[in-house]
Amino acid sequence: MLLTVSSLCLLMFNSVAITSWVFHQFKDKQLHFIALLCSVALMLCIVGDVINFNLSQHYHRYATLIKHDYLIDSILLFAPGYSLLFLACMLAYKRQQAISRLKSTCFIVAVLVVSATSLASMYLDGAGIPILAMTGFYSVVVTAVGLMGLVLVITYGGFYAPKPIIWVSLGLLLAALADAIIGAFWIYGNQGQGFYPQVRYINWFIYISSQCLVIHLAKVVALAK
Repeated sequence: MLLTVSSLCLLMFNSVAITSWVFHQFKDKQLHFIALLCSVALMLCIVGDVINFNLSQHYHRYATLIKHDYLIDSILLFAPGYSLLFLACMLAYKRQQAISRLKSTCFIVAVLVVSATSLASMYLDGAGIPILAMTGFYSVVVTAVGLMGLVLVITYGGFYAPKPIIWVSLGLLLAALADAIIGAFWIYGNQGQGFYPQVRYINWFIYISSQCLVIHLAKVVALAK
């Protein structure tokens, strides 16, 4: 727990430092907004992390089938957090290309197909409407974040994209992977009992790696040529 809390504090400090650097180095208000969005997104996610610690040791709050359903409560923080991160990515995209209706439609369709397929592959009958609704909605949000990783790489040059852009995009993909692991192995895994605590350690490594990368978005976009 000490290591976990320390890493979150260091991550938040680094995020604020990056935001401060962007504000001091550039006068571009859009860059300032991207930096702020990333920092606020991280703050929301950190509060969600605290909920996931389950300090009160509450289980089976929404359904008798799902043991670790306290994870559903954290969606109330992670969903807006990742939504802000998605918005920051959209602004980074617009700095390179205009957003057309065709591209937007293709992106939305891809997000819905991937998220629906992912949820259908893990959902358990009897989990309950509240859990289905929350995980279904969140699946769309986090899938959109993950796919934005691919979109940013393509937008900034594909194979010739600057390496920092590629690293940040990898962070977006890792964020989606981390939550996919939570859904498949922590919430719905093992017939609702979850593969706990093993999956927590695996998820934490991937999740913290993703956050360490995505907080650099504003700086990376500012320096990208």
